[in-house]
Formats: sequence, C-alpha cells, structure tokens
Amino acid sequence: MWAAGVAAAAVVSGAVLVTAGPASAASCNAPEFKSCLGVSYRTTHVQSIRVDGRCVIGGSGTVSNVHVDDVADAHPNLQTYGGGRCESNTHNSASVSWALTEDDQGFRWVTIS
Repeated sequence: MWAAGVAAAAVVSGAVLVTAGPASAASCNAPEFKSCLGVSYRTTHVQSIRVDGRCVIGGSGTVSNVHVDDVADAHPNLQTYGGGRCESNTHNSASVSWALTEDDQGFRWVTIS
C-alpha cells in the first residue's frame, strides 16, 4: 500500500499544473524566442496534454514554466489525453490550433477542441 502511494506521488509530481484565469494573473519570464504556454479547452474529452514531452494538467489557463517557440510557423509537439495525468492508454486525437503570435503578456495560446 505504501509503495503504491509513493508511485502515485511520483507521477503527479512530474506533471505541470495550469494556473486558472487570465494571462494577466500569471507572469511569463520565457527565454528569448520563446513564449509561455496558454491553454484553452473547448472540449471535455481532453483532461491533460503533453507539450514537447511535458505533461500539463488542469483546465484552461496559463503555464509560465512551459516554454514554446514564439513564431507562427512553429508547432510544438502536442498530444491530447482523456485521462488526467497523460496516461498513454488514454491518448486521443483532439483538434489542436496554435495562435500565430504570443499575447501582450508573453503567452502563446493553444486551443484544444
């Protein structure tokens, strides 16, 4: 029982949590040529996403410690999952649409529908 709890905690600690609310509520300190991530969900079939290898959990909002390219022709690697922790057995193929530019707070938004 104890070992199962430790394993579960390790999985949760590897995920990045979305900050709910507008981008103005969070600050972005991305390196040059990068933007922080903004996520907008338009579907209930996706509960978590993996962006360039990092699991992002939570609802629509901003993630200031996940950085993506800030140019329009860059499309970061993004997978969608029906499960809440990017479990491989819940992988699905939701529609993904990246904003062409970052917003004035430095967030580049992706819409999942």
